[in-house]
Amino acid sequence: MSLSAEEIARREFELLVSPDTIRVKVPIQPFGPFWLPVEQSKDEVEALFRAMTFGDNLIIEKACTYRINNKETRERRDEVDINEMRRLIVKRNLLSWSLPIPIERENGWMTAESYERVGKVPAPLMEAILDRYEERIQVSKEDEELIHRQSAVLFSKHGRGVADACEAVSLYCTLGNYWEKFGLDRFSITNLPYREYLMLKMMIGKEGEAHRTTASRPVSQSKISMGRGGRTRPSQAVAG
Repeated sequence: MSLSAEEIARREFELLVSPDTIRVKVPIQPFGPFWLPVEQSKDEVEALFRAMTFGDNLIIEKACTYRINNKETRERRDEVDINEMRRLIVKRNLLSWSLPIPIERENGWMTAESYERVGKVPAPLMEAILDRYEERIQVSKEDEELIHRQSAVLFSKHGRGVADACEAVSLYCTLGNYWEKFGLDRFSITNLPYREYLMLKMMIGKEGEAHRTTASRPVSQSKISMGRGGRTRPSQAVAG
């Protein structure tokens, strides 16, 4: 979905004003007694979520991770129940919406009675609302590819910065200027917005890869410098 300059500006200003919440909109049309999502419509559902933090994701994913035992191979692996994760995200992070279904919360969670009412919303509409929310808290495949390309330039041996830096590179470099390598007053790590955590994690990984590649190269003695009297001698360069 292509966003206009005004839509992008409005989204960024919204984040500045209220960085702890995310507002999403889904076009809808009536189908019999139900409202269902469509590509375009003058009618829409608006929903307000808490911004997902790294701490939120850590707790929810852990609660929805199950150990699977393969009796034939005797192997064990962890599997995440994505449907259960989405249910917990709704209970934890959905604050309000424009549907005529009241949302009541207690101790930071949607009440059981309220969730029972929310559960009667048609599944396609609920999934569309969650899809829009997840688009705002995840790193897309396109973003990941752009991070890969720009980080290769940023961390190259003779790199001099990245022109028109993407959000991840800009975030990494900006925060990197505060209190050497993230000893900064941003938030505590569990309060770091989850999407920013993912991007910083990627950037740290890319930097590590670049350093490992540089360190693994053998010291070259093929370069020749001129000694006294015009005699040649091996270069005295030392690997950094």
